Formats: sequence, structure tokens, C-alpha cells
Amino acid sequence: MLNVTHAAVTQAVRGLEAELGVTLVRRAGRTVSLTEAGEALAQALGEGFGAIAQGIETLRQREARRVLRVATTTFIAETHIMPRLPDFWARHPGVEVAMSPSPALAEFERDGFDMAIRVLADGWVARSDQEVRPLRRTPLLATAAPVLARSGKDPQDLPWVMGADSQWDMDQLRVAGLDPNRLQRVQLGSPHLEMSAARQGLGAMLATEIICLPDLEAGRLVVLPVTGLPSVTYAVVLPKGPRRAAVDQFAAWLATIF
Repeated sequence: MLNVTHAAVTQAVRGLEAELGVTLVRRAGRTVSLTEAGEALAQALGEGFGAIAQGIETLRQREARRVLRVATTTFIAETHIMPRLPDFWARHPGVEVAMSPSPALAEFERDGFDMAIRVLADGWVARSDQEVRPLRRTPLLATAAPVLARSGKDPQDLPWVMGADSQWDMDQLRVAGLDPNRLQRVQLGSPHLEMSAARQGLGAMLATEIICLPDLEAGRLVVLPVTGLPSVTYAVVLPKGPRRAAVDQFAAWLATIF
């Protein structure tokens, strides 16, 4: 629907006739019919609008099939989102989801991500081109396997499992009263192995409660007496602007599982 009046259409047609110097319609009382020139123009316009409609539909179908790309952190992807993905697919069949676990901040346009799930410390400020939806606030905990916790050692003297880029962890331990420069650090080269190493007693580890809660409840990890650690906020970060329906569907689903 163009939502224009008959008079406006008549005026537009007459203006086009004046511009082209040719009669497009015959008017006989209330009867209007196309001239030969009008028929030719109508056919050309029909083909043009048909091509536009087909282009729009092709783009719509392509975007509907495009994989939803989510940048996130390794631990939240493995321990919290992946086990619950079947629920999302039951609600939204056909939406493919690809998660890219990495501590690096995603540049949506450059890297091709549709959204990011991040841990935000207090004072974090969203960029003007991003929309941030908080999901859950959770405390940061110092954890270790029971066998390591029973060693009787002070947390300062325990080995600590840390990634190569662990400056944030070291800053939090410093605030909690430990000297990170004197810590025995266990580096495994892959964040996928860090939680497993902590479970096996190879070292203590900082983890948000939402990540380590299943291990705490199962007794695979315990909380160490390290006070002064902060709470952080998990949030979904979206680029501002038009988005596919699948992006908002996944973001809304995340709010139900955190």
C-alpha cells in the first residue's frame, strides 16, 4: 500500500506525462485505460519492481540462513551456555549458533560477530555504538580442589593456574592481599585446560561463581579463604542498529538462563 490518494496518483501520472511528452492513460469519464506507451512503461516497471522484490526476498532468506556468531569467554561457553543450547534450538529450530571463545574484545563489523557475552567489572562504560544488556551479577571466587585446600598452605603459597594473559587475575589477587609476584604460576597454554587442572589439584584458580558452581556443588572444587575479591557482571553486548530476528531471539534466551 502506497497510502496516497487517487488525486495524488492522477497528479503524479500527469506530471510524468508532461515530463515524457507522451500520453500514458486514456481518460473517458470514470474509465481509465493504458495507452500503448503506458502498457510498455507498466511492463518495464513491473519487471523492475519484481527484480527489487526478488532481491529483497533473496537477501531475507540469506540472512535467515546465516550462522549466528557469538564472541564469548571460554569458561562461560563451555560450562554454562553449551549445556543449555538444546533448549534454545527447541524454541528456535533452524537457527545455527557458532561461539568463538576468546578473551579478546570483539569488533563486530570487522570480525563479523553478531553479539558478545562478556564479564564486565565495575566502572565499565559501553561504547556509543554498542547496546549492553546485563545478564547476571556474580562474585569472583578463589577455588581449589579439596586435596589442595587440605594441604594447610596459605593461599599465597599455593600454585595458581593462570593463563598467559592473566594481568586481570593478578590485579584481583593483589587487591585481595596476595603478592602476585611471589605466586607459583601454572600455565598450560590453553584456557580449555585450566579448569581441568584446578579440578585435579594442580593449582588454585579464580573463577566466577556461575562458572564453578556445578564443581562446588559436586565437591570437585572448594572455596579458599581469600577475601576482598570483587563481583562482576555478565552481559550481552550488541551492536546498535538493525539486527536479524535470530540475534534478538538468542539475546532474549540468554536472559532466561543466567
